[in-house]
Amino acid sequence: MTLNPKFENLLKTDFESLYSLGIEKLREYYSKSWDDFKGIPEEVGSVVNRVVKTSIRDTPIRVYYPKTTGIYPALIFIHGGGFVLGNIDVYDPICRKITNNVNCAVISIDYGLAPEHKFPKPMEECYQVTKWVFENADELHVNPDTIAIGGDSVGGTLSAVISQLSRDKGEFSLVYQVIINAILELDGQTPSRIENGEGYRLTTKGIAWFNQQHLNDISEAKSPLASPLLADNFADLPPACIITSEYDPLRDEGENYAERLSAAGVNVCLKRYDGIIHGFFNMQSTLEEARDALALVCTKLREAFNQ
Repeated sequence: MTLNPKFENLLKTDFESLYSLGIEKLREYYSKSWDDFKGIPEEVGSVVNRVVKTSIRDTPIRVYYPKTTGIYPALIFIHGGGFVLGNIDVYDPICRKITNNVNCAVISIDYGLAPEHKFPKPMEECYQVTKWVFENADELHVNPDTIAIGGDSVGGTLSAVISQLSRDKGEFSLVYQVIINAILELDGQTPSRIENGEGYRLTTKGIAWFNQQHLNDISEAKSPLASPLLADNFADLPPACIITSEYDPLRDEGENYAERLSAAGVNVCLKRYDGIIHGFFNMQSTLEEARDALALVCTKLREAFNQ
């Protein structure tokens, strides 16, 4: 399918030149760049900002509650941004929409960014916050038997890794995972990395730049804790909703991950959005496909929480 014409103006930006801005200016640019796309925040029942003490640092989280009362199922949400950019504010409207549409609590993690916090710190931090949510479920008014995890881009990467760790460590049990446009093999070599390596916002050079910021050495990309597609075992993982985009260099690894899960007996919902680029999920105010993807995620979460 041809590229969606709604991306025409966006793709006039020379994204690769942005990496020379310096980390702080790039972070500022990235956060503001979503303002015209992410939509107006919806009113929810309440929003609570908290801090979780982890071995990495004091980690800010934001907890969204629906307008109903009771004990809620919960989605632990991890934002995207290549491990270098982004924050919970960028995905605030998304978290609010999920809270209202699923009638669940959403717990958004503001993990430490690279290069200040290199691998494996973001993974360890998010794992510890997830464990804390289970341990403090009563205080959070959350049902520990109905907790899912998910995220966009590297948020999906971290969600996949934590799902694997939850199975291997046995410290908590997730009921579902949502993986959207995720990088699942950091140094991967797939056809989509070549086909979509230039001109579609996230580029091959951009991926290499993010890896350089995030990893201490490129050899770490071979660890399943960085690249969950390289895990030895895909059995007994939570059911998954995996979303990919036709013009995303990360398309193939998302679909390969879905195949590995399915072959191992895991229930998988895979949907590719044709004509669409990386990062589309947060373009709720401008893209019908983004709204459709959100509706799909909400449907799958409701199903997982009601089983």
